[in-house]
Amino acid sequence: MTRHLPALVVVVVALALGAACVTTPAPPPPAIDDGAARARLVEDAARRQRFEGVVKASLPGIEGAVVNATLDVAAQAPSQLSVAVRSFFEVPQQILVASDGTVTVYDATSGSARFARGPATDQSLKNVLGLPLGPDDAIALLLGRAPLEASRPGWPAPRVRVLGVDAETFTVAIERAGRGAVHWQVRHGDGVVVAATFFTGDGRRVLDAKVTDRNAGDDGVAFPRRIVVTLLADSGRSGEVVLTVQDGRFNGPPLPPEAFILEPPPGIPLGAL
Repeated sequence: MTRHLPALVVVVVALALGAACVTTPAPPPPAIDDGAARARLVEDAARRQRFEGVVKASLPGIEGAVVNATLDVAAQAPSQLSVAVRSFFEVPQQILVASDGTVTVYDATSGSARFARGPATDQSLKNVLGLPLGPDDAIALLLGRAPLEASRPGWPAPRVRVLGVDAETFTVAIERAGRGAVHWQVRHGDGVVVAATFFTGDGRRVLDAKVTDRNAGDDGVAFPRRIVVTLLADSGRSGEVVLTVQDGRFNGPPLPPEAFILEPPPGIPLGAL
């Protein structure tokens, strides 16, 4: 004998199956305009101030070879930076120190010590890492902050334009007087930068950067741990530079002024950079 389910049971089962097939639409991305983006970037940048530690760098070499280097780095927002590239014998063979708009470089790769000094530019990091970046932009990438400080004292603050918003991030263009723009992609939740694209003053893209892993600082704030920089044709080079924080401290105590001073020994000339 065939048994039939009561009509009420059939209806309930059908409704349950139908409900299981319904997908809840994703919530719309949060609304954010230029003013709200600027306020958010100021807040997030204030939470990411300094780093001191060791960074491993993989650099493009000749004919596709990869050159690995160990860097001793001290960085303090917005523009104080010290990068020392260790030699095979674990002593510095190159040093770059930037502070107050000035860059000083020590270079012993040719066998004799050379010191040079000049103004900070968007090409300053080419002296040690081959990166067309100014000290402030290098610090911003390392700390995961999108800086809004004026390029020079007395210059206007950068303009912020929202380029796009999705469920996880928002992207802004920061347009700076006398310099190329930077597009920064920032996560909503923790405010850390996850990607950036740098342009020349005439609008050519020179490099893309992506943060592929993150650390937490002393106060729990998220910072980049691994950054992949892709050099584009307009940078004058090609290939990837990978920077990985091996050991270090984010948002530790303020770094002393002497951490960002580099002077040649007596008798060693100081050339122009």
